[in-house]
Amino acid sequence: MQLDRLVLIIKVLLFVTTLSSCAPVPRDFHKPIYEGGTLVSSGCGSSGPPETIVIKLKEGVEIKVRSSNSASNSEFFNFYVKTYISAPDDVALQLDNDFVIIKDNLTDKSWKLKIEYLTTSKQNYLGSDDSIVEITYPTLSQKVQDKIKNSRQDSEYINVTPLSEIVGRTHSYDVAFGGKRYFNTGLWFNVSTRKMKSQFENFSVYLPSIIINGNKINLGEIKFIHVKYIGIDPLNC
Repeated sequence: MQLDRLVLIIKVLLFVTTLSSCAPVPRDFHKPIYEGGTLVSSGCGSSGPPETIVIKLKEGVEIKVRSSNSASNSEFFNFYVKTYISAPDDVALQLDNDFVIIKDNLTDKSWKLKIEYLTTSKQNYLGSDDSIVEITYPTLSQKVQDKIKNSRQDSEYINVTPLSEIVGRTHSYDVAFGGKRYFNTGLWFNVSTRKMKSQFENFSVYLPSIIINGNKINLGEIKFIHVKYIGIDPLNC
């Protein structure tokens, strides 16, 4: 009887802990749809809405894409597409062009958004210094700009022209019991605009074709639909 009571107490404590460490959170987001893709969340502990699509290609290349827009006229932008492309060691990556096409599926309006630069690591970039892009932030003070620049230099991140060739790199870190966990790196780029006057309910993103070791892959349409979401977020994030 004492053992049963102890088990019951433990179960109650676990239940209370679970309730106290999580909370329902309502959100609006744009859910990506792509045949063969996998939906994931970029939130703390993989919590939050599944707003990112993961697309796996040949040679171990993986693409993560998320996109959204707001009806508000933001001071900076009200629409964005964020793309991250990773690959194993020495797999060559290159974009076929330097723009992203956005199509509003309910009005047939479309926009061509330019990719200003790619962000990568010095280890992933084998090109010349002539292709490195220096980014300025005119709305920020020179002191803050210098701080951002120094921080990026310390982390070895650089910005390069959009059609630069990047190579994948595989890294690892130690985990419990003497094991290792491996992850790949590559490049990422963002495009944003203030041109969208209202919030999309249904739109499509067309990324540039990806050249992988000399072979061009056309990703086609990645669709996004506006949904309302109530999920459980951990409070300790």
